[in-house]
Amino acid sequence: MNTKIIGAVMLLMAAALATGPVAAQKDSCDEACVQAKVDRHLLLMGEYDNEEQLQASLRDLAASGSQAVRAAAGTYDAWTRVEIKEPDGDVTPGEMRWRAVYLLGSLGMREAVKTLYLIAQAPLPRPGGDEDVFGDEVRIRLRAVAGLENLGAVDELRDLYNGGGVLRNSTAASLFVLGVNVGGVYRTDARTALAEEKVDPTDYNPNLGRPAQPELPDSPTFRVEPRPDTPAATPKN
Repeated sequence: MNTKIIGAVMLLMAAALATGPVAAQKDSCDEACVQAKVDRHLLLMGEYDNEEQLQASLRDLAASGSQAVRAAAGTYDAWTRVEIKEPDGDVTPGEMRWRAVYLLGSLGMREAVKTLYLIAQAPLPRPGGDEDVFGDEVRIRLRAVAGLENLGAVDELRDLYNGGGVLRNSTAASLFVLGVNVGGVYRTDARTALAEEKVDPTDYNPNLGRPAQPELPDSPTFRVEPRPDTPAATPKN
């Protein structure tokens, strides 16, 4: 064989050996790297008109496997421990936790089922407290139910349904989507749903004869007057 050809082949082999570890190092992503990707993805979720970028980020995280699930779950736990009574802007701890739960249900990995189930199962705060906080907690648990639906977690959804509470209807709907009808759920055609709605034809004016009501208990200022924009017709006997 020509010595020049042999020399060229040896140079190519040497180059491949030299660049191989570098390429492998470039493709690898350790725990800190995956966490940075999760943090970036959660920030992208708060932006608009970036669907392609968001989907590319999700595919990248899904390629990280169970590391991405652990990082998203850890991020949820971290934001659970954060207390910001008056945050700057719209990004509250509740919002960031909701995004982390959304990500857990979107990765398509069964490893996330246990975390989502525990989040949905966690008791809600008492309704008499901060309404914003209570609303965030309900949203987070509903998002966890949706994530369990995405992952086909029938057993976990059935257990949550049997537990009752505010998640009973949402878990029943998710189970119905997965082929389990626990009752009280049926499909409707959006094209005909309004036409099929039944309305009481004798209810001409719901406010007819209704006295002015205070908007709040013991409120002397704000009152709700009967609506003047509907005819005060009296149904015929």
